[in-house]
Amino acid sequence: MKKISQIGMIVIVGVMGFFVFQPSIAFGQTFVRDDAGVLSQETIEQIDALNKEGFQSLTGAPEYAVITIPSLDGQSIEARNLALFNEYGLGNPEDNNGLLFLFAIDDRAFRLGYGDGLSYVFSALSEDDLVDEDAKDALRDEDYDAAILAASNQVYQHMKEADETIGLGTIYQDGNQLLAEKRAQEAEANKQMWFTIGKIVSGVVAATAAGLVGFISLRHLKTKQRFAEYLPVPKHLQEDIHFQQKEFLKWASNRKNYHRYHQYQTAKDCQRAFTQYVTSTYVPAKLSSITGYSTTDNWVIQHGLMNPLIGSYFSNLLLKKKTTLKQFGQLILTQHDTLKTYQTQLGREVSERLADDDLSDDVLPENLPLADAYRAEIAKQAKEEIRRRSEQGRYLAQLVTERASYPEMVQAVPKEVSDVFAEVKTDALFQVDLTQIYQKHPELAHKLSSFDASDREAVLNNARQEYDPQGMNMALFFVMMNTHVSHQEQVIADTQSSSNDFGGFSGGSSSGGGVSGSW
Repeated sequence: MKKISQIGMIVIVGVMGFFVFQPSIAFGQTFVRDDAGVLSQETIEQIDALNKEGFQSLTGAPEYAVITIPSLDGQSIEARNLALFNEYGLGNPEDNNGLLFLFAIDDRAFRLGYGDGLSYVFSALSEDDLVDEDAKDALRDEDYDAAILAASNQVYQHMKEADETIGLGTIYQDGNQLLAEKRAQEAEANKQMWFTIGKIVSGVVAATAAGLVGFISLRHLKTKQRFAEYLPVPKHLQEDIHFQQKEFLKWASNRKNYHRYHQYQTAKDCQRAFTQYVTSTYVPAKLSSITGYSTTDNWVIQHGLMNPLIGSYFSNLLLKKKTTLKQFGQLILTQHDTLKTYQTQLGREVSERLADDDLSDDVLPENLPLADAYRAEIAKQAKEEIRRRSEQGRYLAQLVTERASYPEMVQAVPKEVSDVFAEVKTDALFQVDLTQIYQKHPELAHKLSSFDASDREAVLNNARQEYDPQGMNMALFFVMMNTHVSHQEQVIADTQSSSNDFGGFSGGSSSGGGVSGSW
């Protein structure tokens, strides 16, 4: 009997341990609050490890947190970051060394907020110093795990470098004085530079003085040298009044662009910058001088060139004088007209495939009475996905860049539709099952509707990840949804009872500013 009691106690303790020591996905035992539901558990654990083993091993044990939210709901990224920073009391009041990286997914915005004690480390940095172009590309590709982990590592590297060179202890204590001295030194250096240049200019002939104008800014000089080495602007563009090489170099040497394209260290960096300038600045100016195009034509051309593949293809041809904007614009318009029937063919293929599909391979037999509803939702989402791909220029890019001919694209319609189905089918089945659950259990729908947008999205994202249409009947689906709703209710309750539980932060520092950006 005693042995049975001991076993029972072990089981009870084990069960309690499972619930007590399971890490919360947003509060209490983690430094990551993923309200947008875009991070994997592996990434959350890696950021936690970086915080505990990296940041907190530095002088003063600075505290670093990441929060993702679906939307800013009309607020500025600065206001939301400041509110969250102060809400959770990041860092400690003695050193003011808290750090909060906020990502607003739908708004494509981010901001690193930092405590007063870290102003010396971060105040002079640009967004590209924290989230470089590779990370922004990952954000645009919705690879949030890679992007946010890379950005977190960048923040840590800046902190580590500051600790190893000046020392974070010194920065916490004398940061404002150091910052003032640094700015004074920069001002004095600029003053001396202008004084020296003035002496040089006054002592040389006018032609030499004119040549020195391009060398006043070191960044401008480096930019000019890089492009001269990797991507010299050809004569036909130099002579094009709409290109304006001086304006291009001024744009390229702008601090934001200079860092965005990695200081033009490679030919690829120069090519990407050139493409961006051509599509965003040269094309609109040049189109205004071309006769024969309507306002709609101009919009179609500019929208087409926003596709990265088309923009890069055009800029390469333009450099080699193998096309003009008028010729390329006509190509875009022609292929755009060609594609008018392509989207219709894709839609027809979607309808025909679904008409012949009884969905027996996709859902449980007991859910087959919902086949019509499933097919309707799959068709709806598939056509929306096709429209999205079309608006992004994916199909136009295949024709314009000659990756495929129109007959080849038509022949590949079944393959394209299969790819679209793979993208949307599971989510479509989920939506139908969710509607059924709402109808049978209105109390669940009511609970979800009472959540704010971020909490509601967190529940649905977690449920989607767990959803298995081939192994989950309606009863199991309800249990799953109810579990996620109950979990989120507990998360909300924990938040309201103790906001300081987030990440185990204590004390709290005053926010000293931040670095904002977008992708």
